[in-house]
Amino acid sequence: MKIEWYPGHIAKARREIKEHLKEVDLVIEIIDARCPMSSINFLNDEIRNKKRLIIVNKVDLADEKCLKKITKNFLKETIKEFDGEILFLDSRNNNIKREVDKKLDILTKEIVEKNEKKGIVNTVVKAMVVGMPNVGKSTFINSYVKKRVNKVENTPGVTKKLQWTKISDKVLLLDTPGVTVKKFENSDVGLNLALVGSINDDILEKQDLAYEFINKTYSKYSFLFIKRYKLSKVNDNSSAIEVMDEIAEKTASFKKGGGVNYDKVANLIINDFRKGLIGNISLEN
Repeated sequence: MKIEWYPGHIAKARREIKEHLKEVDLVIEIIDARCPMSSINFLNDEIRNKKRLIIVNKVDLADEKCLKKITKNFLKETIKEFDGEILFLDSRNNNIKREVDKKLDILTKEIVEKNEKKGIVNTVVKAMVVGMPNVGKSTFINSYVKKRVNKVENTPGVTKKLQWTKISDKVLLLDTPGVTVKKFENSDVGLNLALVGSINDDILEKQDLAYEFINKTYSKYSFLFIKRYKLSKVNDNSSAIEVMDEIAEKTASFKKGGGVNYDKVANLIINDFRKGLIGNISLEN
């Protein structure tokens, strides 16, 4: 699948993010644990000189073994001149504040000490939150503040403008819209982002997306598919269409007059994956 999505509001947001970078002390970058390599680094050149807290979000949905393997060296290999900290989180958990504060204290220590030498007390650190669409930026902010300050939906493009949020006496956060790139480095990156919901579903063929998802993950996670949909006819070597056909049979997904309703099957599979109902699946090895 060739996937491209770069609407006007994203192009505008990217320009505004660059303009506001000079105002902030550090960047909090949210990435998706199911595809950390695909969902990171879109602003690397612009934020290279900023201290950065990278939050690997949605760890509850990812394959833990894959995540450990991927993240062991990816910071060194993927992010040049990285100056910062990394934190693994499920932002839907409301008990994240202590963990985040520890990392922010480390990253802002130098700034606070410099200000104290100048006689400035009670330093307020300005942080910008960035990330691909639908990686959980607003959920992170709401959980961190422990109240609903930003609208949250499982749809890319909900946040359309930059907005400041005072989250404590020490930290001021600038929330930003999710930003993608004009062209993905390879088709696999675009596919991964589409699967986790970072691309607008309206431009996608869900049947093709579900087919590619099964092609990509089934041989490794067949046991999860079999358990979720109570499959009995397919095996580890079954094709994507065979898997979709049996899922249709088990879920009675047929058109009137007969024939598999592949739209219904595709929506079921993609939605189940995004909600973690199939199981913990990673898109990168």
